[in-house]
Amino acid sequence: MENQLIALVGDPAVGKTSIVKYLKGLEFEEDYSPTEQIESTDVTIQDNETITIYDTPGNTAERKQVIEILKSVQIVFVCFDVENIDSFDSTLQWLDDIKKQINNSMQVCLVACKIDSDNRQISQEQAFEFINDYPNVEYLEISVKTGENMDMLIDKIPVTTPQGEGDLQQSYRTQQSNKQSEKPPHSPERQSQTYKSQTSLLNKEEPLWKVYDFLFPTGRVAKLVKISDVNAKNLSIQDILFKLQLNQSYPVVNLIGAKETNKGKFYAGIARACFNTDAVIVDSGISTGIEKYAIRRGVKLIGVAPEQEVKYPNQNTGFIDPFEISNGHTHIFLLNNKEKMMVFGLEGVFKINLCKKLAEGRLAKNGQRESLKVVHILLGEQEGFLNELQQAVMANHPIIVIKGSPLCDQYFQNYNNPHANYSNASFGQLVRKGHFYGLNSLDSEDIAQYVHFFLTVTPYN
Repeated sequence: MENQLIALVGDPAVGKTSIVKYLKGLEFEEDYSPTEQIESTDVTIQDNETITIYDTPGNTAERKQVIEILKSVQIVFVCFDVENIDSFDSTLQWLDDIKKQINNSMQVCLVACKIDSDNRQISQEQAFEFINDYPNVEYLEISVKTGENMDMLIDKIPVTTPQGEGDLQQSYRTQQSNKQSEKPPHSPERQSQTYKSQTSLLNKEEPLWKVYDFLFPTGRVAKLVKISDVNAKNLSIQDILFKLQLNQSYPVVNLIGAKETNKGKFYAGIARACFNTDAVIVDSGISTGIEKYAIRRGVKLIGVAPEQEVKYPNQNTGFIDPFEISNGHTHIFLLNNKEKMMVFGLEGVFKINLCKKLAEGRLAKNGQRESLKVVHILLGEQEGFLNELQQAVMANHPIIVIKGSPLCDQYFQNYNNPHANYSNASFGQLVRKGHFYGLNSLDSEDIAQYVHFFLTVTPYN
């Protein structure tokens, strides 16, 4: 009979090897020795069941090989250290990799390690909120040092000898099922009714702008603003922000030309910098990858898109359209013009004006506005971003250029040549006119430092 296969994944030093040693009956050790490569160990647990545990390194060099191993295991424990926020952020990438690349009935459990610590940075509530977006992921908190809840971890390991349900530790989701059913906005009946009623409202003829409570199929609620004519002279962004209670001054980080890419920790760095500076994030309203990090940090995420270019979330299928309004946004602006011909690229003027108004806030008693900083992050991955980029240059805002798209890569190739020719002449002209700063890195700490600097120190705007 083949052994059950178990895997432990997560950042370095989160406690994976300590779990293996505990299961082998070895004493806890304070000294840390990093796991350099994938190590497999046979361990005998309950009912003399022998399992094989894969202890994986936290470095990215072995990631592809780890993913291959995960395709054959029965359960994977995705571990993080409650003292280390970055290790918690990294679990998002692991869970996404598991969801996208592994198609089987593998059990997944998110494990909070070192809960005996007096320096806890990730609360139980934060973790519970996070796994609400992963219906099939269980959650467990442990301390190898004290042995707390280690019996619960063992109970989650599948064995070949069937056990009664009463012998199994219930997951957090099972324990919370009654509480969830008591919340009307999250119940299936309420969710379906509210979502359908709001969708039908969107199809009616509207005034210049109107605000809705938009319920995502996941149960999250966002403020949705529909603007029937974005070019109307009497359109007041300040009035809309007052209605949304967004009329105080905010530092603003605006993503230009962003779309769904594998930039997990990069986006985690942006969200962390925004959390530390009370900034809001503005993007295109469709999935970029930053949504879950914004949720985790409690950062306001504001999407701006032409209404005709996006699709409403479909609650009856697991397929996510790349142009679907993405869960995680706290506010969404859907734009139209009088001709009903809005496409991506035409929303740039409104988007930059929105950023400026968010930074300005309301008029103070002395007649002045406390204007805070706006910084733009240019990814250039989605077409039609040049108009928005032009508006950012005209506003005298700093623009951080990120490698990865053809035009952004050209920027780095021509970094020391102010007279260089670009494949897109308009982009070259904007580079020569604006305040552009290249960041040739996708490291979370690097982008966090850049964003923090430009929101607090930069002399521009």
